Amino acid sequence: MSWIADKIGKFRQLSNPYLSLHITSKFLFGVGLGVLLADWFPKWTGWIFVIVALVIAIPSARIILGK
Repeated sequence: MSWIADKIGKFRQLSNPYLSLHITSKFLFGVGLGVLLADWFPKWTGWIFVIVALVIAIPSARIILGK
């Protein structure tokens, strides 16, 4: 198995709470990046979304990228 196939297999084995956290973190990261690019809100608003998204993604990322 290749490295990517191994990581995809781990992603498919995630439990529902971790999968929902993973999807939520990707959504929040996209919102934060959109706020930073659109510049409609103050800059710190976009950074808060990005930081929260990264913190939420830690548990699922540890499972997917762990050995």
